[in-house]
Amino acid sequence: MATRTRWRALSAFFLERVIQIEAVQRYRSAVTDEGMEGFFSEGRLPWSFGEFLWCLDGPTLPLLYWTPLSLPMQHALNAAIAAFTEFIAALRNGELIARGAPPNGLRCDLDQAEWTPTDLDLMLDVRKGQLIEAPMFYPSRVRWSDITLREAEPVEPLRTAAPERKLGGMDWDDFWKHEQARKQQGLLPNKKAYLAEAEQLIKERYGVTVSPTELRRFRAALYRGDSQRPKRPKRKKPEHKV
Repeated sequence: MATRTRWRALSAFFLERVIQIEAVQRYRSAVTDEGMEGFFSEGRLPWSFGEFLWCLDGPTLPLLYWTPLSLPMQHALNAAIAAFTEFIAALRNGELIARGAPPNGLRCDLDQAEWTPTDLDLMLDVRKGQLIEAPMFYPSRVRWSDITLREAEPVEPLRTAAPERKLGGMDWDDFWKHEQARKQQGLLPNKKAYLAEAEQLIKERYGVTVSPTELRRFRAALYRGDSQRPKRPKRKKPEHKV
């Protein structure tokens, strides 16, 4: 039985998947910009407005709020934005399940469509766990608050059980197909060593022993290159005297 994944704050998932990854942290020691430590530890964006507001379409803030960045900091920010895009995609496709509280409502699971960008300019407060409508030149509105996430439980593929082979019955047709396949792959031993190997294989595969005569007839056809397995010759019925 699968173990249900526990709910955790959105900020915890965000930091794990977007900020604490190697693609971002590799630039940390090279960044000399002032005030950028909060980006590498908390996901604080490097501008003076909406420091924890990440736009679902990317950080598209007016140039007024942008701060000139060094090249290492630009690389770190670009890597984080790419990871954030994947983070939101995981919410859209159901890899991550979100739960939150709507205004004046009870906590419930969010529909995956909630994470699709609209004309309302959706922003995610990654510190408070809020999904916010922030249209340009209009007052913002909290759409969902106190968002928590969990990973979706994996769906195991349906498996068709292979028919169980009952030991104690020799299936010469199946064994012929098996040995023809081995022959095509060059896995057969030399003809002299074949009988001993085949006897052991038949015991393991079918749980029986077979007549040495029958097995020698089988070997001859196999190494001769016959297209069909040899059949046991029919016994002649004795003639009854009148």
